[in-house]
Amino acid sequence: MIMRRYVVLAFVLIWLAGCASGPAKKSDEQAARPNKSTQALRYLAWLEGTVQTDYDVDKKAIQSRLEVFRNSPPLATDVETYLEYLSVLDASDSARADKEIKQFAANHPGEKRLAFLLAVHYLRANKKELAAYYFHQLEKDPHFPWKSLLYNNLGLLALKDGNRILAMDYLDRAIKATPAVAAPFVNLGAIYLHSRSYADAGKLFVRALEIDDDFEDAALGLGGSLEGQGKYEEAHSIYSDFIASHPNALSALYNDSVILGKRLKRQQEASQQLLRYVQRGGKESARAQEMLQSWR
Repeated sequence: MIMRRYVVLAFVLIWLAGCASGPAKKSDEQAARPNKSTQALRYLAWLEGTVQTDYDVDKKAIQSRLEVFRNSPPLATDVETYLEYLSVLDASDSARADKEIKQFAANHPGEKRLAFLLAVHYLRANKKELAAYYFHQLEKDPHFPWKSLLYNNLGLLALKDGNRILAMDYLDRAIKATPAVAAPFVNLGAIYLHSRSYADAGKLFVRALEIDDDFEDAALGLGGSLEGQGKYEEAHSIYSDFIASHPNALSALYNDSVILGKRLKRQQEASQQLLRYVQRGGKESARAQEMLQSWR
């Protein structure tokens, strides 16, 4: 499995069970998916994990959404849409976003979500102390609407400071808060995965996929949790299903190829997939070529 140490950043660079047969049947609450506005909040969640994706779906999504805003600029009177615009802009053009966030905040002094946007902006600028100040101020507000994102980012700040217990407490609060976003489930799952609590990690990755089924790292995390339990056929099923609906998911393609070749002994099929991976410039192409040579 493609692994890396804990990383940092504010949209999806990422960090990364009992459901042996795949995701459990969803309750009505679990089946609820975010609307367009909450989907955009993905760019505001600080993510950490053990998996590095080749297919940076979020950068593509950001650019696509930004193009929509360029063609049809949002009105400053439409606060919800303008907040989405600012979040997307900050993920792509930080210098311009700095000016626009502060200008919009000056005109909307009571809008607490702008303070959150500004904190995320400072995180991206590596101004952790300023970001923490705003986050902790918002933590005191019982009516702040983006509690899940706030607790998620506070959890990652605690993790970066080496306080794993506090980080897990914040992330546990994040997965219970609203709006429902996948990031804290992936982040908490990453901690469990790192500590080899594979079944517990798997449950969190399943929930992350229920919220956001385009989230490659959630699929990688779920596959990794199944691999950790020796459930290779089920891990293969998770990867292959995700690849079928996300053909540019190169990390899932790589992980699936490794399972097919090394664990399930289906080396011919694995070789065909690895060749596709190499041809498309996957980051682990050198290792993939070594495996291809060893299977000839």
